[in-house]
Amino acid sequence: MNITYGLVEERYAWNGHLRISYGIAIFADADTDGTVTVISAVHDITSDRSRLENLVQRCNDLDLSPIHLGDVVEDFMEG
Repeated sequence: MNITYGLVEERYAWNGHLRISYGIAIFADADTDGTVTVISAVHDITSDRSRLENLVQRCNDLDLSPIHLGDVVEDFMEG
């Protein structure tokens, strides 16, 4: 299976307030069949889109195994 990491934008509304947050999703075979089947995701990681885009790019460049995503996100949030 071929995987691709992607950025997920989420909008949260509560009591008249809107907050935009970003997460990471792992898509299965997105390059080969054009689908967007999500096999795993971590939501609401940060509101800093640019910083998370860099992390997503590194995950793709390094061909990160999905089993390590939780650890990578944890390290990202601590840094």
